Amino acid sequence: MRAPIVVAVVAALALGTAGPLHAQDPIPVRPPDSLKADSLRPKPDTISTTDRLLKAQQDQRIQLQPLPLCGVAPLQPASTRTIFTRDSIDWAPAQSVGELLQRVAGVFLERSDWIGSPELPNVFGHGASSVSYELDCVPMLALGVDSVAVDPSPWPLGFLDRVEVETSPGLMRVFLFTRRHDRAAPRTKIGASQGDRGASRYLAMFERRYSSGIGLSIGADYVGVNPPTGATGGNNIPSGWFQLGYVPSARFGIQAQLMTNVITRNLLLDDVTHDTLSRQVKGSRTDVQLRAAWRQRADGLGRSLDLFAAHTAWASDSAPGHQGIGEFGAVGALRRPTWSAQLSAWHYTRRTSLDSRLDLGWAPTDRVNGSLQLVVQRHDGDRQSQWATARVGVKLPYGFRLGGTVSDGRRVQAPSLRDDVAQQFTDAQVTAGFASKPLSIDAGYASDEGWRPQAYPEFVAITSLAPLARTGWVTGHARVAPVGFLTLEAVYQNPVSGGSPDASPPQHMLATATIRSRFLRNFPSGIFDLKLQAVLEKWGDGIGGRDALGAAIPLPAATFFRAIIQMQIGPFILYYDKVNLQATRTGYVPRYRIQPVGSTFGIRWEFSN
Repeated sequence: MRAPIVVAVVAALALGTAGPLHAQDPIPVRPPDSLKADSLRPKPDTISTTDRLLKAQQDQRIQLQPLPLCGVAPLQPASTRTIFTRDSIDWAPAQSVGELLQRVAGVFLERSDWIGSPELPNVFGHGASSVSYELDCVPMLALGVDSVAVDPSPWPLGFLDRVEVETSPGLMRVFLFTRRHDRAAPRTKIGASQGDRGASRYLAMFERRYSSGIGLSIGADYVGVNPPTGATGGNNIPSGWFQLGYVPSARFGIQAQLMTNVITRNLLLDDVTHDTLSRQVKGSRTDVQLRAAWRQRADGLGRSLDLFAAHTAWASDSAPGHQGIGEFGAVGALRRPTWSAQLSAWHYTRRTSLDSRLDLGWAPTDRVNGSLQLVVQRHDGDRQSQWATARVGVKLPYGFRLGGTVSDGRRVQAPSLRDDVAQQFTDAQVTAGFASKPLSIDAGYASDEGWRPQAYPEFVAITSLAPLARTGWVTGHARVAPVGFLTLEAVYQNPVSGGSPDASPPQHMLATATIRSRFLRNFPSGIFDLKLQAVLEKWGDGIGGRDALGAAIPLPAATFFRAIIQMQIGPFILYYDKVNLQATRTGYVPRYRIQPVGSTFGIRWEFSN
């Protein structure tokens, strides 16, 4: 019955817009000599779409100055940081920040379910506090559901323009940089996806920068998934991002920014025992920051200074009350062609009164460079953290390279816990690598003195993690492109001495095989791009953690397959993603089962207005 109704509605609209009807009225014909000459000429078009298109293309070529990046001044040895640019984020096999960090050797991603569920990276078995995050140079503090670890899963990748990962044995720093629009033409991005279990994601963004120096960015993202049929779980997370800045020149600018996540996660029960695996969560996190930036020179050399005032807040319906932490800090740097120095100092209104870091870098030649980082922190309860990290890198002939890292000192891993005291540690890592156009390979050996890791409070079934003995790790990363359209890449880590740490299983490998072609013979303009990707993740039998009695909870060996198809036509991207193709029931955390054969498909479209 719907087709006749639609036809009738369309006909009614057509008749309504056609004007009054007359039954067979004759059409009057005027003599030719009575027509004015001007009436034969077409009226000028008041809106020229061609002119508007040419104007938009011209504005797209006009580059304007965004606010400079902060925290990227120190010189560091090669392979110290893994960098994901906007293009690599768009084409990576990742729908979240956690999945992006999986591609770094030494990381095992703790996750309880599928889209939108908690995703907590574990670095070399050091547990909840092994990762720290900074958003545009401002530390992201643990708050809300988990006051020990920061869960990056609610942060939309669409809001980010760049992600840098700095690793050392037992500790990883993740630098998140939001989008930086630098063109006179406005930019809009939209995205939509659907999938199994009612999975959906919607993204909308608008960015504009004026020649006066004013910049405006607005973004909204929503992700949600229903619980499995006859089971519990499910979640939805709306997120928002707002940025307003004034950058009159490449040397000075101010910017205000807000990012908010409203998190609703339903109660998750064990399928068999009906024990609680994850508690009901309903709350919102809001991060606000104000930044003023000054640069001595526009090319990145010379002196620089960034001043910050920020506030992080968590409000929850399930736990009445308001948690908030104020952050006040400054980042000063001096960059020369062969050396650099950067000092950052932060004061938090709760838990940590001082968080200071001094980064020194030296590169006397293009073959030898090194860096030194000194960290001093003061926490509530007269507790202190002090440690130093030294790095060195050497480039050898024929594409070979060597590197080394040593960290030594004392660190309080969870300042929010009053009974958590500073732990002494001495960690070291050596790496050797080779790089050429078709092949890049890095192998490393890391050793840590021992650590008492904190468990993840969001995983209720895992009460604690066993202390680490001195542990030796073998790591590897390889990337080979035998032909232009085929790339094989893998990361690997395995504890070879000291036993297998909890929540970090042995022989963990993440491998991808990617076919990507632009079909330049058929599309010489380069407008077309196609990616076919297969992902394999596997590990051996390990221990997922400890129960309330301290007994070990086995984490069985598992293998996961994933397939991704992605196609781009100009600024338009279409993708299809299917996970856990073998329907493996074993998850990343004991008793937490992963969605079998789950699929999502959607589009992303970024264009200049």
